[in-house]
Amino acid sequence: MTSKPWAGTARAAPAAASAAGRGVRSGRTPSPRHAAGRSRVTSFAPGLPLIVHADDFGETPEITRGICLAIEAGAVTSTSIMANMPGTAEALQRVAGLSGRASFGVHLNLCEGKPLTLGGSLVDAAGGFHSKRTLFIKSVTRGLVLRDVEREIAAQIGRVRDHGVRISHLDGHKHLHQLPIVSTAVANVLPRFAIRRVRITRLGSLSCTRGAALLVRELLAMKASGKFRQVGLRSPVRTLDLRPLMSEGGLERGSCVDPRGPVELCCHPGTGAADAQKPGSHVRGAELEFLLSARFRELLGANGARLVSYWDV
Repeated sequence: MTSKPWAGTARAAPAAASAAGRGVRSGRTPSPRHAAGRSRVTSFAPGLPLIVHADDFGETPEITRGICLAIEAGAVTSTSIMANMPGTAEALQRVAGLSGRASFGVHLNLCEGKPLTLGGSLVDAAGGFHSKRTLFIKSVTRGLVLRDVEREIAAQIGRVRDHGVRISHLDGHKHLHQLPIVSTAVANVLPRFAIRRVRITRLGSLSCTRGAALLVRELLAMKASGKFRQVGLRSPVRTLDLRPLMSEGGLERGSCVDPRGPVELCCHPGTGAADAQKPGSHVRGAELEFLLSARFRELLGANGARLVSYWDV
């Protein structure tokens, strides 16, 4: 039986986190012998397990800083590291001080910057990764070489592991780990590193999808999940995005938990400077502000959510 380093460590605590970064974290203080594998997490009441996960740790220093603030406040319980970005080296130095508060995965990146390997079919003429769109087309037209993808996945995992990070899981930048060929490579590589957890961006039903992009993502997730299950990989039962829950209608009971098991609530916090330096589809400063707000605590309380990490999957 695989142990769950975080299981049972969360205990009920009063909600006291503030936007200044003062958070509540409850539970037993881990002994030095177990500090790397156990964590104190915010728990608003015994209830249904919820992972609050932040993507893009290491993409830039300001993105990393925002994620660190959310972890320190007890609002984020998991993050994943980008292994090939300008902020990676600094981010890896931050892990040791946060490993008792969050789980750390690898955020597989195949569409931004340059690879850690020669790349082969993954790169363009300039040696950089193909765009998200081009990678998608190559994956569905058999333009990717499986061995190229496996080498790059292993290199990115290896860089994180070799810095002493205990890797909880793997997920993908832009969710591209679920593409054809890429998902096969993920299923082949993760067991070599004894990584037993992976994100699947399933909404639970095709009827939940809105628009062509979400429909394609759900279909890819369904296909990838079969490959992952065959090698014994585990995943949260659903993956949700934080942004819809930031609206006025996001407080209804059951909006972010599931009686079948852990749900992943995916977010992209960062500082205001992160948005200014690298604008994107997520307003990172607004997401960080919401995570540190009383309204977020109300959301968790309304759902009876119990915060856990990826180790509880």
